[in-house]
Amino acid sequence: MNHLGRLLCLILLVFAAPLIAEPLRVGVSFAIPPYVITHEDRGIELDLMREAFAGSGHEPEFIYLPLERTFRMLEEGKLDAIINVRPGMLSRAHLSQAVITFHNRVFTLDKTAFKSMRDLQTLRVSAFQRARQILGKEFAGIVDQNPHYEEVARQEGQVQKLLLGRTDAVILEQRIFYYYMAQLLGQAEGGERYQADRIRQHDLFPPTRYHFAFRQAARQQWFDRQLSKMKEDGRYEQIFADYGTGSSDRNIKASP
Repeated sequence: MNHLGRLLCLILLVFAAPLIAEPLRVGVSFAIPPYVITHEDRGIELDLMREAFAGSGHEPEFIYLPLERTFRMLEEGKLDAIINVRPGMLSRAHLSQAVITFHNRVFTLDKTAFKSMRDLQTLRVSAFQRARQILGKEFAGIVDQNPHYEEVARQEGQVQKLLLGRTDAVILEQRIFYYYMAQLLGQAEGGERYQADRIRQHDLFPPTRYHFAFRQAARQQWFDRQLSKMKEDGRYEQIFADYGTGSSDRNIKASP
């Protein structure tokens, strides 16, 4: 190869390098729509991550795992980032600014006598993973005395179990609950099989603000800068609107 040929190859390599995006391995929970919709590889939080890293040279690669494994794999260096983290949940990670606010509720049927958190001690209760750590010491102390309390990784069956009377109380983020309920009611004969007007919502817990966690400070700082820009120019709110909801609790229900 002559000198000119080598020079052309060098120029091509220099300009092509930025086009080759480096994978950003992001651990996400199996399915918490509208935040994570596994079978479509999208969702509010996935879209926020993609938008923030567009043009950065890093391409988010979403790895679907049980919640507990995402924490462990980040600390082991097998992931570059995870979603839905609160301060104090990880010892070796760089947390972003608050990304999203969850509104965790207790849902029961109208036939279930429910007046206070203390009632969770005797009912059949199905909650999301890490609910004990997230929902406070009072909650943890009560459900620790309940042999019929469970925490599950997959939320899709929780709403159906409640509507069929197979559990007494479901603890779930509000947008997630109504997303799944809309899916069930949209099925053939769903409106006849499931009676949505029997659902009762109990607001016992304060809002939970979640951050994204990164192994490298530089990536966390990039994400924070881009997220702030997205909030200023409307892209942040538009991503919520794409899923039939909003970022505030004034429009909290979501649709498939």
